[in-house]
Amino acid sequence: MRRKAMMNLDFPRLGTIQQAAEASGIPVYRVRQLCKAGTVRSVQCGRKTLVNLTSLAAWMDGGEPPPQPGIHRVEL
Repeated sequence: MRRKAMMNLDFPRLGTIQQAAEASGIPVYRVRQLCKAGTVRSVQCGRKTLVNLTSLAAWMDGGEPPPQPGIHRVEL
């Protein structure tokens, strides 16, 4: 049996809100606010929120978060 060639996937770095706060120096409550507002990408995983650390770094740098593959809403 042949194995299919695995696609080279680039997974985002994720961390808990606490880990994101420690890594960035931003208070926990502010990281939580950014996630709830959708300013920084995050994923709900059970009771924990996992923060996309690349998105948080882009926000801190003053830029837009990197584009996410898939379907996006377009504002006219």
